[in-house]
Amino acid sequence: MFLNVFTKTDGSGKLGLTEFHVLWEKIKRYLTIFRQFDLDKSGTMSSYEMRIALESAGFKLTNHLFQLIILRYTEEDMSVDFDNFVTCLVRLETMFKTFKTLDTDGDGQISLNFFQWLTLTMFA
Repeated sequence: MFLNVFTKTDGSGKLGLTEFHVLWEKIKRYLTIFRQFDLDKSGTMSSYEMRIALESAGFKLTNHLFQLIILRYTEEDMSVDFDNFVTCLVRLETMFKTFKTLDTDGDGQISLNFFQWLTLTMFA
């Protein structure tokens, strides 16, 4: 999933130099955010640290959505490691970007048929 966001659009499935550069810059940005909000410097984030990190990254989420994210991306002890943090951010960025593209009139709503929805959820 992570590399799918950055692979060439020619269908080759390969990561070109430009895509690698974009990926590298994003990873560096994510690491900066992760380190900034790993307040106790444990190498993992608590759910509280994760919430403020996501807000700092520009994601304004409902409490319900945040709780679902915590359930999906935390370990048994409710901590979030860097890998899960990156996966979560990539997923959120992809979904926000996709929604914005589909929201052609900017009203905050989109309409999808079943196969469009299935395509989005399978490959996002």
